[in-house]
Amino acid sequence: MTPDQLLERIAAVLRKEIGPAVAAEYPRTQAFMASVVLQKLARQLASAEAHRAAGAADMDALVADLDATLASAATPPGIVAAVAALARGRDDAALCALIEALYRDRAALGAPRFDALLGRVRRTMRAGIDRRLEYAA
Repeated sequence: MTPDQLLERIAAVLRKEIGPAVAAEYPRTQAFMASVVLQKLARQLASAEAHRAAGAADMDALVADLDATLASAATPPGIVAAVAALARGRDDAALCALIEALYRDRAALGAPRFDALLGRVRRTMRAGIDRRLEYAA
């Protein structure tokens, strides 16, 4: 049995057997709430690997898109370095450093290019948020 399946079973026992058997209102409510929390944790565990893979694919696509976009015009060295660091690290810290570099060199990029680059970064970030919200609902 996987950890997520175990949590689902415990949640079911709390919801179907323990909660209804408790007479006092507060402990009964706590049993039901524990069931909800365990279900959410189970969903998070069940989707963790797929979310990791999707996040890596999103980061790969972001780096490829940024490389292609930056190759088409002169780009401030700080942004080129931030994209290179993102390509190496592919983590949140490197993504934050890229965003900081975009804002730092915003004037040199010009509004349309800045908006396009930041918009592309935001799409990747939004996809990660959407994945995390799947099990929060």
